[in-house]
Amino acid sequence: MRRRIRPLIVFACALAGCATTADRGWTGSGAQPFDQAIAECQTAVPAPLSTHEAKVSLERCMAGKGWTRP
Repeated sequence: MRRRIRPLIVFACALAGCATTADRGWTGSGAQPFDQAIAECQTAVPAPLSTHEAKVSLERCMAGKGWTRP
């Protein structure tokens, strides 16, 4: 019985590792590399936006690259 459970536990742990997490609470699965995505999105977000508008724009850009915030 133990021989069957151990591989299942290992498999479940491996699946849990498929979702990638990065700095600042971002989560991505099959996403563009975080450092590249955040750099591109920070460059793409226009500077004169309010803090809220900038945050929304950044989150939309990151979502387009496979990253979301929980």
